[in-house]
Amino acid sequence: MKISAAMVNHYLSDITVAWFNHHELPPDNLKDYLPLVHWMKQNASNHDDLQYLKLAFEYLVTHPDVNHEYFSGGRYPYDRDDIKEIIDFTYRTIWSDSPPVSQINSHDVQLVPISLEDWWICRQQLAQPIALSK
Repeated sequence: MKISAAMVNHYLSDITVAWFNHHELPPDNLKDYLPLVHWMKQNASNHDDLQYLKLAFEYLVTHPDVNHEYFSGGRYPYDRDDIKEIIDFTYRTIWSDSPPVSQINSHDVQLVPISLEDWWICRQQLAQPIALSK
């Protein structure tokens, strides 16, 4: 399944960029991102992207060769490990009842360079959004 990398970056920016609207440094504890994680979840849900975001996060968690810094949001120089921790924390928060992620689950995902607007147009043309557990 092809998923827009711009869509993933858009929702992660709800965390990585929004944090710096009121702070100068990243939090000492990932749990401080919790309100932003809930906000990101609501935004993705409002656009029917939550199920695709889950697949993308599973892919990112299980593929260390991906350039995770691409998803840093650009306002603060998060490094690769920071972004991986944020993605992992966000995944475990939103989908806490999901089984552990494995590479087998995410091998069909491709993050592709489709703009967010084009992603939403293409996705609207799908007959039915995919159904995943919470």
